[in-house]
Amino acid sequence: MTIKFENAWRLEPSVVEAVHSCWQHVSGGDLLTRLEGCAEDLKKWSKSHCNKLKIDIEDCRKKLLRFRGTNDMRHYEGLQRRMTHLLLQEDAYWRQRAKTHWYKDGDLNTKFFHASATARKKVNRITYLENNDGVRVTDEVGMANMAKEYFHELFQAKESVTTLVLNVLRQVIIADDNIQLTVPFWIEEFKEAMFSMQPDKCPGPDGFNPGFYQHFWRLCSPDIFQECVSWLTQSQISASLNATNIALIPKGTEQRSMKDWRPIALCNVLYKLLSKVLATG
Repeated sequence: MTIKFENAWRLEPSVVEAVHSCWQHVSGGDLLTRLEGCAEDLKKWSKSHCNKLKIDIEDCRKKLLRFRGTNDMRHYEGLQRRMTHLLLQEDAYWRQRAKTHWYKDGDLNTKFFHASATARKKVNRITYLENNDGVRVTDEVGMANMAKEYFHELFQAKESVTTLVLNVLRQVIIADDNIQLTVPFWIEEFKEAMFSMQPDKCPGPDGFNPGFYQHFWRLCSPDIFQECVSWLTQSQISASLNATNIALIPKGTEQRSMKDWRPIALCNVLYKLLSKVLATG
């Protein structure tokens, strides 16, 4: 099981040390090997650093009440800074789950916002699916097989004649345009493409969202640039990089069959990065 990088982790100073240590430890490997090692290290790190946020907030709140009005202002101010740090982490945690761009800096961290961030779990939960004969399937194995068959039919290659279409297309790329299209890539292109992504966007199968790469860009950008250019020039990428999660978004007020769900592909960020660089290059 892979990790899901939390943007709240970026507020923990120790996460920088963890990522830097891992990145240097597997310096002999390629980019994907480093990311796999980093995912394993972050999984272990998160168990000892980021699983007690609610408990830490409540503990800090009790200490603030205890020291309020005392003469130990230095300790009280330290607790205030600690509470601010914990609340910022909680804010980042819920922001990542909300997936609402209307939630701006400074908005209140209210129960309504928490409810809006978690309510979609109930809406997106699939309790049954109906097959083509109208038979309702409720077990997970049966629904998984129905979804598999649906996407297999939807995305399988169809026989078609392309020669007749290609023969009527005229050439529109002149020599000067081709020179501009084939110039070497620059690392600034990759940085611009990476930072144009929303940091809270859902990660792909590897578990790393754009927020991870943006936060650690100075550390990982040389390896990302070198590896991505190699993939682009050789026109060959790893199969694991091309792996995709499919998220189902409900359509309408009631979902019965697979046709009532809109599939969205959640690709790895590096795959999206290659697509953006090619599109803007």
